Amino acid sequence: MLVADSISFQGRHSELVPPTSLSVAPGEMLLVAGEPQGARTALALLLSGRMKPGGGTVTWGSSSRLAHLRKHSAVVDSPNINDPEAHLKVRDVVSEDLSLIPSPPWRKPNPKKWMAEHGYGDIAGDWVDAVDPVRMTEMLTQLAAENPQTRLLVVDSPDRHLGEDEAWLEALERFALSDRQFAVVATVARIPDSWTGPVAYLGVAEWADGLASDEAPAPLPDAAPEETSEDSDGRIRTGLDEHVEPSEPGEPAEPVMPIEPATAMVPAVAEPPHEPAESEPAEPEPSEPIQDPSDSAEPGTPEEQDTPTPTPRPASDPSQAKD
Repeated sequence: MLVADSISFQGRHSELVPPTSLSVAPGEMLLVAGEPQGARTALALLLSGRMKPGGGTVTWGSSSRLAHLRKHSAVVDSPNINDPEAHLKVRDVVSEDLSLIPSPPWRKPNPKKWMAEHGYGDIAGDWVDAVDPVRMTEMLTQLAAENPQTRLLVVDSPDRHLGEDEAWLEALERFALSDRQFAVVATVARIPDSWTGPVAYLGVAEWADGLASDEAPAPLPDAAPEETSEDSDGRIRTGLDEHVEPSEPGEPAEPVMPIEPATAMVPAVAEPPHEPAESEPAEPEPSEPIQDPSDSAEPGTPEEQDTPTPTPRPASDPSQAKD
């Protein structure tokens, strides 16, 4: 079974293959829709083990090694990768593909005999671009299936050729339903209206999320302990700025929220001048000290003193008489 879990590939300038998830079992055929052509070709190379994913994993059976996947898969008719060139004849394409089968030379099939057995003898001498595209796709898929180790067939964009979608769908589905039960994946620009089988989409990785949702959710990690510090007065300060008073052994400590000044809760504004209450006596405003005239006197000058002038007494006063 082929399982691709959020595989992606980064191109030179942008992400060529966004995270994509899909699965296909032997005996099934899966269509994967997406644009542009370069992204479909890159996905076909990733699914067949010809390129290493930049992210995610792709496995065949129980192994995620690319060599194992490449050994049991084949890419069919990929544009600019292994599609037949127009200047070749059909017998030349068959000879080249049969020569690539990993087997001793004396065991390789004879091209002329192979075409006669599979019903392509009538087009052996035709040019590739003159053959019906659906028949050419079917022949290239049959050549890839000649390798006895191939179990996965990845056909790249069979809908790019002119022809009815039902024709190439029926041709590829026969390989999935054959006795060898190939797993068939076809990358297409859009899903044909007549197709009712399984589909996937380029850049959609919800399949992996669906598997994860069936499993029991993992427990959330415990909250990290808060950092604490001890003040000089023995109080413990936590990350919430709480002060915990030291308690007696065996008695839980009671957190006490610190009392912050009211100015910390309101924005700083200019305070109006303080007006004393009626019950409070107003403090006298300090006045400038009265300068003493003596302070302005020059040194050495005797200070003048104001002495009261004696009032004259009348002569009849007995205190003026002589003893």
